[in-house]
Amino acid sequence: QMADHFNMSLSSLSQYFKEPTGFKILDYETTLKIDKAKHLLVSTSLPLKDIAIEVGYYNFTSFIRRFKQLVGVTPGEYRKQTT
Repeated sequence: QMADHFNMSLSSLSQYFKEPTGFKILDYETTLKIDKAKHLLVSTSLPLKDIAIEVGYYNFTSFIRRFKQLVGVTPGEYRKQTT
């Protein structure tokens, strides 16, 4: 959809984005989602499932797996460590 919006091919858009940022588009999007989740874990008492949905993960297991992969601990452990 993004490539269509900018009237570019997917490969051109990917290259255009990666050159200045150093990130693939999907990796950058994932980083933004996890950063927002970390903020919500520290600043709210929302249940983990609600945070997963808020940041765009509709499969709770996928959210936990990806969060742990990038942060090193599960979202629940992260909340306990930072509060």
